[in-house]
Amino acid sequence: VKIAAGAARGLEYLHCEAKPPIIYRDLKAANILLDSDFSPRLSDFGLAKLGPIGDKTHVSTRVMGTYGYCAPEYAMTGKLTLKSDIFSFGVVLLELVTGRKTIDLKRKEGERSLVAWVSLVKASIAYCSAHEFSPTFWFHFGFSMKM
Repeated sequence: VKIAAGAARGLEYLHCEAKPPIIYRDLKAANILLDSDFSPRLSDFGLAKLGPIGDKTHVSTRVMGTYGYCAPEYAMTGKLTLKSDIFSFGVVLLELVTGRKTIDLKRKEGERSLVAWVSLVKASIAYCSAHEFSPTFWFHFGFSMKM
């Protein structure tokens, strides 16, 4: 939790305190380093971009970043916003919570992308909450339920 909170504070500084704002563009677990006190530090600003200023909502740029962490809107349009970093931060949180890689080609089709897999699980949870709960249903998705 301390690492996630520290990374969030780093993004907050880049987005809200830096003038003009900075879009990190490559937030991923490997770019969150720990100092001697185990405090998180964002590293590798090679892809960082100055963010939109004034009434502009985005910066148009060639799509760059690490596959699995890029916001879908940015990947499809090349329109980079501060929200692009927030999406990447969400993926890092999913990694922390699930213990899974963002892209894992050793997994079966439909489970290779962490974001797609979590979306599937989320839809399954919604379905189960609206219908009868079945432990065998969860087993199908790789969860074991202790009764």
